[in-house]
Amino acid sequence: MDKRLMLEMENLRLQMVETALDKEDFLHCEVLQLSQSLDVLIVRVQEELALAREK
Repeated sequence: MDKRLMLEMENLRLQMVETALDKEDFLHCEVLQLSQSLDVLIVRVQEELALAREK
């Protein structure tokens, strides 16, 4: 798997957690937006892993 994607995923996760702690609200719009971006990235990584297994 692309290490760049893993780093991007981890950075986004950390940013989401920091924002949630800063806003003191896991349902704050910024936290939800980061969570949704992370979801998209996770799906992308899973798709790439599935394709790699097919080869």
